[in-house]
Order: sequence, then C-alpha cells, then structure tokens
Amino acid sequence: MSVLGLALPTVLLAAPAAEASPPRLDSGIRGLVLYGPTCPVQRPGQTCVRPLRAWIAIKREPVGTVAARVRSGPTGRFMALLRAGHYLLVPQNGRPYPRAASRAITVNRHRFSTVTIRFDSGIR
Repeated sequence: MSVLGLALPTVLLAAPAAEASPPRLDSGIRGLVLYGPTCPVQRPGQTCVRPLRAWIAIKREPVGTVAARVRSGPTGRFMALLRAGHYLLVPQNGRPYPRAASRAITVNRHRFSTVTIRFDSGIR
C-alpha cells in the first residue's frame, strides 16, 4: 500500500506539465483593402482610392479548405494568424461591382506576409 501512496503524488505532479499550451502562432498575413477609382476624372493631387471594409476567405492551397475568414476594418487593414504554407485570398465580390481578383500568397515561418487587395469600383 505504501508503493501506491508514493506513486500517486508523482502522477499528480506530472499531469500539469502534460497540459502545456500549444505554441503561439507568430506568422500570418497583414493586408490592406483598397477601393477605386472613386471619381470619374482624377485631377492632379487628387486621390481616387479609399480603404474598404470587405470580407476575405483565406484558403489553404492546394486543397482549398478555408483556414480563416477576415474582415478589413474602417482603415482597410486586416490581419490573420496562420501557419507557414501556401494560401489563396478570395475576396467577397459584389454583383457586378466592387470586384477584386483572388491572390495567392506564401506565409513563411515566424514571418508576416503583406498583401494589398484592390477592389475595382467599375467607374470609368
């Protein structure tokens, strides 16, 4: 009986160490979403693009499963924590505008990749 009494505290002491939290992600994507043109004629010194709030699906390549969905903020910026790998950013397009093309991007270990997604307003 004394053998069991000694073994039990050892197991209880070892249990918390086995429940260590997984390592935190330190890689991913930082991006900017822009919308334009916003004016039919651009004059010198005039900016005809603006930030846009938009939804973007981030899919793992080549399998196509969704790794994350993000929405850019009022400044057009977004961020997603992702493991190293290849991804396809798929913007949610309007019908027919605004429209943006999907973008392939590679995320490296311990790094953030940057991307700008440009939505076309359809103004010509």
